[in-house]
Amino acid sequence: MRQSRLLVREWREIRADEDGLTSEDINRLYVAAKRAARRLRLPEDAVLKRTEKGLEAQQVVGILTVPGIALEILPKVDGDDGAVRAALVHMLAVAQGIRPAHGDLAAIATQVHDLLELLVRLFAERLLAAVRRGLPRRYVHHEEDLGVLRGSLNVKRQFTSLLTRPDLVACRFDELSEDTPLNRVFKAAATRLADLTRSWGNRRRLMELLARLDNVADSASPLQEPVVLDRTNAAFHDVHRLAVLFLRGDWQQTATGRASGFSLLFPMNDLFEEFVGRSLQKALGVDRVRLQHRRTALNPPSHLLRPDMVVDVHGQSVVVLDTKWKSLDDGPEREDVHQMLVYGQAYEAERVILVYPWHEAVGEQGIHRRWTVTGPGYDFETATVDVGHPDQVPQSLRGLFE
Repeated sequence: MRQSRLLVREWREIRADEDGLTSEDINRLYVAAKRAARRLRLPEDAVLKRTEKGLEAQQVVGILTVPGIALEILPKVDGDDGAVRAALVHMLAVAQGIRPAHGDLAAIATQVHDLLELLVRLFAERLLAAVRRGLPRRYVHHEEDLGVLRGSLNVKRQFTSLLTRPDLVACRFDELSEDTPLNRVFKAAATRLADLTRSWGNRRRLMELLARLDNVADSASPLQEPVVLDRTNAAFHDVHRLAVLFLRGDWQQTATGRASGFSLLFPMNDLFEEFVGRSLQKALGVDRVRLQHRRTALNPPSHLLRPDMVVDVHGQSVVVLDTKWKSLDDGPEREDVHQMLVYGQAYEAERVILVYPWHEAVGEQGIHRRWTVTGPGYDFETATVDVGHPDQVPQSLRGLFE
């Protein structure tokens, strides 16, 4: 079946009369979006909202497919589609703890005009590069009756069950095997993506992967596999995170088991928070930056505070940061100010900083405005970072502390 590809930015509308969709197409997309929103534990209209003539994208980005239609939702960020697509994948990689190669992503994004195919290609190329050097293997224990001794003798079985079979030897031995939990996860992800991709190049890469994983068993529950990530399989850690990312997507299947729909969606509020937090840890060090730190605000402790980031400053004071995926125009909203004032008081902070995405109307990125809070005597600041150039964000965040 030929698949129509649609692209929309946050807060933009898909209209049946302009995008070549029927009312049935609109309904199918809306039903799939509601299902995906429930799976993300969001309100039903959090992904796509009904309008008079179609659907409006909300603050959730990613991929939503139904039979015949693939919808790509990109963040409302300055830049052309290819650059924004590459920036989004870079943000996802950082948020998932994957080491991004921004130059490679940018090069691929100019060739692949589809977020799903870009992510599939990233997964397939990284996994192929690793498995061509050899699949991860482990020793598997075997107990078999053989014609000659291999390993050690199972004395009890030899002189009981095999007492009348002098031609057989009860053996116990360990053998290196490719059929490991990690490889079963990779095979499950490659199998599902091979059924979903519409790119000949990606399908060729995935078929090569499946050929190399031919001796690996199929897994009924790949996300439940007892995978152990250690230094012996360090080259596969990043690509395992990508495999899990795909397997956790919302898959709908036909009666024959083929994929009839798929969604891989990310609320931008959460993605921006995670991306900025991990970028700040890269800039200042993991030991200095605590993410989602918890502290009670009242005595007795009945109200739990959880700012996005708490930064230790020379072991003497802290800076509290919170992210807001919204446009910073004239200044922060009242409820955001109140929230930060509570953080500043509870943490006895030296500074509190609200971090927003940068856009041209703001001016230069970095510190936007600064106020001094009378009484406690700490600084309240707003700042911006340019997610359109995510590789530069750690440096921008470091600049807030220099």
